[in-house]
Amino acid sequence: MKKALLIALISSLVAAPSYGFGLNDLKDNLDRSHKCKSGDQSCKNREKLKAAARVAAVSIAVKLIADMVIDYRSKKVADEEQVATEYRTKNKTLQPDPVAERYDTETLPGKIIEPGNQVTVKSDIVVVPGSLRQEALIEERITIFDNEDHTKPLRNLTKAVNGDSRRGGHYQNEFAFTPPEGLPQGVYPVKTELILNGVIADTSDNDIQLVLHVDHLGAMQLLALAD
Repeated sequence: MKKALLIALISSLVAAPSYGFGLNDLKDNLDRSHKCKSGDQSCKNREKLKAAARVAAVSIAVKLIADMVIDYRSKKVADEEQVATEYRTKNKTLQPDPVAERYDTETLPGKIIEPGNQVTVKSDIVVVPGSLRQEALIEERITIFDNEDHTKPLRNLTKAVNGDSRRGGHYQNEFAFTPPEGLPQGVYPVKTELILNGVIADTSDNDIQLVLHVDHLGAMQLLALAD
């Protein structure tokens, strides 16, 4: 019965869009029965049951995050002439090509989040135009990773910060999303990348910890499966 459950759960995951997951990933990262001593069938059965639970959790996370809406918006705070003047004050001359002078991020309302509450990742971006090249396509990418395997991306979105202008300046950008009810708790790495003219100029880690309840003092109350 346990084996049948594991096969059914794996089959349901494979039938869905892959989002970077495959059978080899599941075998290597979720089913740990190969670590049991030879002949210890009880241990192997326990590990296969745990693997089935992990597969179910991954499947739920993939589906819920894939369906989750990520909103975004950008606004210009200062034009390229102003940031160029400020840059010259500190550095005398401009670089030949545009440079990312600032990339600061902030996660609101904080790192610890309950399902159903909105998360906003705000970015403060300054791109200085170059002396030889003024065109600056500024983009930002957000990637949300799996809460167990922090190398597995579950969702990403890339959006232009400066629209069609392709000019430097001071911009504020934000991504907003609401972790849905039913999403497994844990730490979900959230990475943002500043992309300038198609090249990653800077990165920032904005991990969130999803918990079932946060009391009025901000303390976490966790319900966890035993390993």
